[in-house]
Amino acid sequence: MNSDVEIYDDAIDALVFLPEVQADLAARMDRVVEVAKANAPVDTGLYRATIHRTERPGDDGAVHVVAPVHYAIYVEYGTRQTDRNGRRIHLPHHVLGNALDAAGGDH
Repeated sequence: MNSDVEIYDDAIDALVFLPEVQADLAARMDRVVEVAKANAPVDTGLYRATIHRTERPGDDGAVHVVAPVHYAIYVEYGTRQTDRNGRRIHLPHHVLGNALDAAGGDH
């Protein structure tokens, strides 16, 4: 017996845009925001204060958490800058990546 299975990729891709799916993704990302804010390093508090979930999904339906300060990449990944003894000055914190892991996400 031979049977053919037809897969409708467009229909599968459209599932992510259903209101129920978007609500679930938003709730999951809100948890990521909570964890990130709880673990963010604080100097002035600006980095932590800017962490938020984007209002609208991306073109692919993904819901994002961002920290839109100009130095966020350095908080996340650190720098190669060292002191006179060769020790790194700005260590990576991986705030958003760790928050996503802690909330059970995938990145």
